[in-house]
Amino acid sequence: MDFDLLATTEGVSLERINYDRETDDKTNWHSASELVGFATPGYENSQFKELQDFDDLVIIDPEIFSPDNDGFEDFTNISFTLDEPGYVANIKIYDSKGRLIRYLSNNQLLGIDGIITWDGLDDRDQKAPVGIYVIFIEIFDLNGIVKQYKKSVVLAAKW
Repeated sequence: MDFDLLATTEGVSLERINYDRETDDKTNWHSASELVGFATPGYENSQFKELQDFDDLVIIDPEIFSPDNDGFEDFTNISFTLDEPGYVANIKIYDSKGRLIRYLSNNQLLGIDGIITWDGLDDRDQKAPVGIYVIFIEIFDLNGIVKQYKKSVVLAAKW
């Protein structure tokens, strides 16, 4: 079924969550993730889920990165694996003094798994200063389930 928070469903594929479940079960269908352009032609569905129970997983890798364009750890990835489709993400990055420096994701429809990248820039497209940052990840769904994660990352530089 189409995700209710989408402004329009035009150009948004409806994906089957699991092929072992009945096709006429409306809970077995969901809008494709925004992270994949709302469609996955020729690829595994962004909302595909195996029939098993597991906890959500959020990983920051690398935890120390240096956006100096040397081709080595120039950005950090926020990788996630969720238990159900239909989650929306807000991801904010705060400096060590608690100031919001980057609103990385604003009400973005997620798939079951995916990666969101931070390149070390702030909301003004300026390189953030060297230091420790907190990545605050909040996901929610239309059933009122809210999950929050706090992860730390270090933005480093060569001396």
